Amino acid sequence: MDKRLILLILVILGVGGLLSYKFYFSKQKGGLAGLKIVSTPTASIFLGEKNLGRTPYEDKISSGEYILKLIPEGSSTQAASWQGKVTLFPSVLTFIDRELGTSDLTSAGEILTLEKISDKDAQVAVISTPDGALVTLDGQEKGTAPLILRGLTIGDHDLTLSSPGFITRTIKVRTTAGYKLNANFQLALSGEPTPTPTASSSGGLSKSGKPFVTIKDTPTGWLRVREEASLTSSEAAKVKPGEEYTLLDTNDGWYKIQYSEGKEGWISNKYADKSE
Repeated sequence: MDKRLILLILVILGVGGLLSYKFYFSKQKGGLAGLKIVSTPTASIFLGEKNLGRTPYEDKISSGEYILKLIPEGSSTQAASWQGKVTLFPSVLTFIDRELGTSDLTSAGEILTLEKISDKDAQVAVISTPDGALVTLDGQEKGTAPLILRGLTIGDHDLTLSSPGFITRTIKVRTTAGYKLNANFQLALSGEPTPTPTASSSGGLSKSGKPFVTIKDTPTGWLRVREEASLTSSEAAKVKPGEEYTLLDTNDGWYKIQYSEGKEGWISNKYADKSE
């Protein structure tokens, strides 16, 4: 056989083999993963060496393991940067929420991602910093982290983590059959005393003839006041069942109250009764 023909055949086989190799390993890497990041304050996002922009952020990127870094922007120079390792799974959304404090100890947040499991069970796996945080699901204590909750009903649940000396965090999670929701929490050190509402004979602020709300019983014995009408908003204070506060405004599922002299915040209307 002509040597040039043999050489041509070898080249063709070599190129074919290279293409097959690239095709195979591109399949092994998996597809795109969803990534959503929110932070307080706004921060620049670096995934590895790539700048993705600023929070809030949501997009699809290649699945894999990355080092994620959030750097506070603008006038928020007192807030500390955050860095962590994240694993993004194909066709799955990973949600990251960070509240950047003045140091790592006063920062908080969670990383939520779904992981496919072999059976049709719905599970939640909880990891906490610090270790041993109390895990409460829908108002019922389940144990301490790290902890895996199995056999859960499909749908929305309130997941709460608390630890002495740290600020409690509560988020709403959704369980899915055949998936385990991995929830990695970081609790912030409680460095400042909770603001104390100005007391009246009713236990809260004076109503002064304006509409008011009465705090109802809660699973934790207190109700979180948030800076905005959102479960992802920062905690401003805590109020207790039986106390009454002036009602300033309403938003879908939320009441805005004056919880202390000159201080306002939002509470869930699920745990408050409105009165005129």
